[in-house]
Amino acid sequence: MKGLPNLIRLHRWRLDEKRKTLSELERLGTDLRQQALRLEDELKQEQQTAARSPEEAGYAYGRYAGRVIARRQAIAASLAEVKAKITQAAAAVTESFRELKRFEIAQERRERAEFEKEAKAERSILDEMGLQAHRKDAAR
Repeated sequence: MKGLPNLIRLHRWRLDEKRKTLSELERLGTDLRQQALRLEDELKQEQQTAARSPEEAGYAYGRYAGRVIARRQAIAASLAEVKAKITQAAAAVTESFRELKRFEIAQERRERAEFEKEAKAERSILDEMGLQAHRKDAAR
């Protein structure tokens, strides 16, 4: 399994890419929510302006309100789409993390087995040296 470190590196890269995608989607969702808040603030200001001069506002405000409604709907649709993509991206990050963990655990087990094999060989050598020293002492 010489390729295991390469697989781990590849899966880490894939996980990082999926995390970046998720982060970008979350940023986009935040931007859309901020746009919606700004739109509501702008609408309140226009309503206050319209209330101060009803003669001028009667004509212009109707068209403005129509555009605001359309923008609200567009932002809401975009936000719903982004939320769905965020859910998918989060699931992809989770799955990618699981895959990476499987490879990392396999690598850890492999390294532990190699360490134990080396330790056993070293113990065997030391045991043999101890037996030889004991035999020499017993022969004297």
